[in-house]
Amino acid sequence: MARISTVVFDMGGVLMEWNPLKLARTFTKNDADAELIAREVYGGPEWSLQDAGAVSSETVVWTAQRRLPDRLAGAAEEAARHWYEHRTMLPHIGELIRSLKREGYGIYLLSNAGVQFTEYRHSLPAIDCFDGEVVSAFEHVVKPDLGIFQILCDRYGLKPCECLFVDDTEVNVAAAERAGMQGYLHTGDVEALERHIRSFGASARR
Repeated sequence: MARISTVVFDMGGVLMEWNPLKLARTFTKNDADAELIAREVYGGPEWSLQDAGAVSSETVVWTAQRRLPDRLAGAAEEAARHWYEHRTMLPHIGELIRSLKREGYGIYLLSNAGVQFTEYRHSLPAIDCFDGEVVSAFEHVVKPDLGIFQILCDRYGLKPCECLFVDDTEVNVAAAERAGMQGYLHTGDVEALERHIRSFGASARR
């Protein structure tokens, strides 16, 4: 196994919390309505199509509103357009990224996300430490398609075997491994992630 010289981070569930029901409660008055919003906005097929850059946020809003009671039309629009204003950044991951950067590791972002990414990118933990990023909506390909991993490696001249991909979803970790990367399924335990990197990471500063 090659030593890790580069760490590639997913965003939702790794850098920031992704909890659709919790977000939906922000825009509704009761749990029943929150479940409807979570299902029809964040769980609807248009949300994934938005991540692929195939539809706009306007389409996400309009199609979700068609499936929801009229009384939730406003909540659906707010949930689709302003969700990122209510997200929670996950603790300690920023400190780990800064530590890895000081030690000479390459740091990259690879995430499924819509074009709204540009509106909240600046607030991600330790974003100034990242050497590059690939976001699905701008590439028109989403994880777990192997093509998005190839885009990252080709664009930044990375050797897949020296990359550790950190994601909170098994299917995406498996895809990264098929693409030649080393994979790590993140459960929220930053100390465990750090131990893994230290165990397999390159010891020499670049």
